[in-house]
Amino acid sequence: MIYKVILTMLVGTFGGFLAKKLKLPAPFMTGSMLAVAVFSVISGQMYAPTNIKLFAQIVSGAFIGQQVTKSDLKNFPSLIKPIALLMLFFTINTFVMGFVFSHFYGMDAVTALLSCLPGGIMDVSLISIDMGADSGIVAVMQLARLVGMLLILPYWTKFIINKFGSQAEKKNSNIEEIKEEEEILDQESDQESTDDKSSVFSNNVLVLIVSTTGGLLGKWIGIPVGALIFSLIFSLVLKVTRDTKPLSNWIRYIAQISAGSIIGCSFTRENMEQLSKLIIPVILLLISYLVVNVVFARIIYKRNILDLQSALFASSPAGATDISLIAGELGGDMPKIAGIQISRTLYTVIVLPYLVRIFSGFLE
Repeated sequence: MIYKVILTMLVGTFGGFLAKKLKLPAPFMTGSMLAVAVFSVISGQMYAPTNIKLFAQIVSGAFIGQQVTKSDLKNFPSLIKPIALLMLFFTINTFVMGFVFSHFYGMDAVTALLSCLPGGIMDVSLISIDMGADSGIVAVMQLARLVGMLLILPYWTKFIINKFGSQAEKKNSNIEEIKEEEEILDQESDQESTDDKSSVFSNNVLVLIVSTTGGLLGKWIGIPVGALIFSLIFSLVLKVTRDTKPLSNWIRYIAQISAGSIIGCSFTRENMEQLSKLIIPVILLLISYLVVNVVFARIIYKRNILDLQSALFASSPAGATDISLIAGELGGDMPKIAGIQISRTLYTVIVLPYLVRIFSGFLE
């Protein structure tokens, strides 16, 4: 088992650096995910324990918490209306697409609706078992939605910004497109060479210890994405009280490789065979969420609540941890993105299953 974990992380790391060499967006996340997925389907030897997911959530929360300022905290109540609007869009999309899958693709109502939930693979799959749905179909649809959005999102975001964004945002998008990862690493290296390296190390250790304490508490409580939420809160409190500095970038890259490897491990030959039978529903589901994504982003952007890029990231139905890590890589208002993403995850696993249970009979 340890051999498989080490092999998986080596494959994920190789994929991350290869994607970086090829200048793919968010290379360490997407590269590790694709590399591990390919090896998982071919060999069946890829394995990543849940503790690695916990590590990725804690680091993501720690990183986001260090980006939050006091002004961000004061502005957080302004997100209530956008969050409510996004939850409404997701609810409508779930029931509309659930109706389509139920009536045209032979799924029972509960399976069709749960396949459309914008939540985590593990959470929704467990809910599907509890509610008597076809958990195999639900798991494959959820996996396809997650991986599809993570692969499409960086390119989709650039396309929408270039089409609808301001001149400044278009310019920034083009700069991001041609900027090489080496420049980021060089900047980090320059910063750490001018700063006291022992101070940087002490800061990293302090932030990680405090955030890990919060993350473990969140996992122990057992709420959805609890590790991410509580590590973020503990990191935020530390930032406000001690004025700590953001974690070094290489720590975030390790978390991205870990998160990508976990997702890649979800691919199996059985999943790929089942996915081939569900390709049209998967495409329809991805299109529906891209429509929700751009409509929500345009509304929020026009009302000056978020910049266009942040609004696109905030309304993307992939994992809260994964989106936060990608947003940290490609840019965006991370505290607000994380707040909306966490709210989306909680709504999906707490509220939507009850709505599915109540209204699924109307689709029969």
